[in-house]
Amino acid sequence: MRLLGVLPLLLFLILLAMLPFAFGQVFTAALIKLKLEPTTALLVVVGIFMGFWLAKPIEGIGIAMPGLFPALLAALSALLRVPDQAPPVAFVAGVLGPLIGADLLHLRDIEKITTGIASIGGAGTFDGIVLSGIVAAYLA
Repeated sequence: MRLLGVLPLLLFLILLAMLPFAFGQVFTAALIKLKLEPTTALLVVVGIFMGFWLAKPIEGIGIAMPGLFPALLAALSALLRVPDQAPPVAFVAGVLGPLIGADLLHLRDIEKITTGIASIGGAGTFDGIVLSGIVAAYLA
């Protein structure tokens, strides 16, 4: 019975997490048409490794990472690699990097946190994803 009270919130949070991923897929499709998928893939992989390396499980919070780092890394990398298409590349790399590197690859670490509720995508990770979108929009 207790799970039924949490289920709508859980579904809402899952859908909310899917929005940046969906936008990233739309931009990825556009980048494939522009033949920028190798560069984008490289920057996403760099973002995944940095997100995994920086994200740490914190007792009582969940998975946390510095919030501004993914946005700045993605924006600067995109400006250096593809200055003419920096906004969509920065968005895709900045969203998918922390989403995969910090959240999905650290799912096993949540078992180590002895708390009733653990936040995935919060305490820096979600901030990093949102700020990546804002910085990418600013580049446009």
